[in-house]
Amino acid sequence: KQGELRERTIQHQLQRASALNIIINAISIWNTLHLTKAVEYQKRSGSFNEELLHHMSPLGWEHINLLGEYHFNSEKMVSLDSLRPLKLS
Repeated sequence: KQGELRERTIQHQLQRASALNIIINAISIWNTLHLTKAVEYQKRSGSFNEELLHHMSPLGWEHINLLGEYHFNSEKMVSLDSLRPLKLS
């Protein structure tokens, strides 16, 4: 269930918690990169209110499917400068 560690040993509990920290960090980095691009775009278009920055956080994860199965291929690594285009609508 959500919020519970069901591992029997402390070692397994620590491994599970560490994996969760890695996921949270990855989401935060991803969101920060995309928020930065979105803010830069809005500033260039002249329609950005600086006060909104106080209400933004990279910690949201509602847009990420945490239950899927993911496959990573290190041969297909790309630069952080080549992120997919922002969805502007």
